[in-house]
Amino acid sequence: MIIYRFRLTSEDQEDFLREIDIHPVHTFLDFHEIIQSSMDMEPCEKAFFYTTDKKYIKHQEISYTPHKKRLRKYDDELDEIVTEEFELHLMKDSRLKNFIEDPHQKMIYENYGKEFYAFHIELFKILKLEDGITLPRCFKRIGELQKKPVIPVELIEEPEPMDMPVISFEIPREKEAILSALEENEAELAEIESHLDDLLVEKEPERTKGVEVPSEEVGDSVLGEDDMIESVGDIEDLENMEQSQQDLDRESDDY
Repeated sequence: MIIYRFRLTSEDQEDFLREIDIHPVHTFLDFHEIIQSSMDMEPCEKAFFYTTDKKYIKHQEISYTPHKKRLRKYDDELDEIVTEEFELHLMKDSRLKNFIEDPHQKMIYENYGKEFYAFHIELFKILKLEDGITLPRCFKRIGELQKKPVIPVELIEEPEPMDMPVISFEIPREKEAILSALEENEAELAEIESHLDDLLVEKEPERTKGVEVPSEEVGDSVLGEDDMIESVGDIEDLENMEQSQQDLDRESDDY
């Protein structure tokens, strides 16, 4: 039977190293627990393993607790982008041998506890199992995991309000006279504006009270009612005179 020997390193600590021996049939949960034990880490709420390429670009994800994830991808049949929801692989159900595709397989391990830690993992060796060895085990241990300092939050006291000095300004007498003149001019302008509406409104001409008298145009003159009565009388007189003249002319012809 063979065993895997994985090497764990930290980007934050150059003097830190762990080598873990484990069976291919062991699960990622077994791997997670031996890692925590070798580093004296406290229990965490969540943790993840990621299989990666040679440049540590993440591929498959294995979760410590049940976790759903959404993935957007192109669907050839629908010819559109669709969103799929799926469950991540669980550590307790995932055996190491099913995720090892390279003799130097690389992975990433992330631990989310009171503090966050991330490690690079590489399959360092594949060995034959010797008798009397209990796996999984920490084969090599260099350096201790540095605890991240907790920065205390200091209460920020609000500063006491400062008494600001009262600054007074004196206006020269010449400027006082100018300001008072401006105030008087403003008063005059306000008075003019108050009467401006009355000046702009056109007054309608007053109508003469009494009975309206119709007028009639005769030539270039306008005759009132009295003038029209006198003219009619004059016309009747002229007609009578013409009739009398015609009668006289007839009598003269008879003689």
